[in-house]
Amino acid sequence: MRWNDLFADLEAQLEFGQWRTVEQEAAELTRGMWAELTLMDRLRAALGQRVRMVLHDGRAQVMELKAVGPEWVGGIDETGAMLIPREVVMSVDAELRRAIIPSRPLQAGPRMRAVYRMLARRREPVQIIARHGQTVAEGTIDRVGKDHLDVALHARDEFRRTTTLRGSRILPFDAVQVVRASPMGLSDI
Repeated sequence: MRWNDLFADLEAQLEFGQWRTVEQEAAELTRGMWAELTLMDRLRAALGQRVRMVLHDGRAQVMELKAVGPEWVGGIDETGAMLIPREVVMSVDAELRRAIIPSRPLQAGPRMRAVYRMLARRREPVQIIARHGQTVAEGTIDRVGKDHLDVALHARDEFRRTTTLRGSRILPFDAVQVVRASPMGLSDI
């Protein structure tokens, strides 16, 4: 009888040991999967939620996520629609327990440069806030290069007209922290 108890105990330990191995392998696999996720993958799963982001200049930006691209997020706060490049996001305060990984790169959405071009085609008045937190341009995006954009300067609550232009400004992409829609322009992303 004692041998039966011994064998039962050894069998239980073996089963427990195998289960621990399975648990450890699953944990390692989970860590490996998390290691492959991008911040954009996790934010994509949070569409429709309110998130708080700390930006490059230290300012907190709370918004409802409406769109997430491969290198930008779009959303709405109490003042309207905005676009934020990924590289200016210093931290995100939100429960991001899930992720959505696009099966193909095009499913991730357009790159920032393409979004700027869409705004230029639509002639949307915008406010551009630089990484130091100050407004550096208000007006309409005229042209978009590989790493910069040209803005026709005018009040963002006016349409672009020759009589309202105050000049132009060229901004490198990496100087941009936030692009805000005009109060009379986009109310949604």
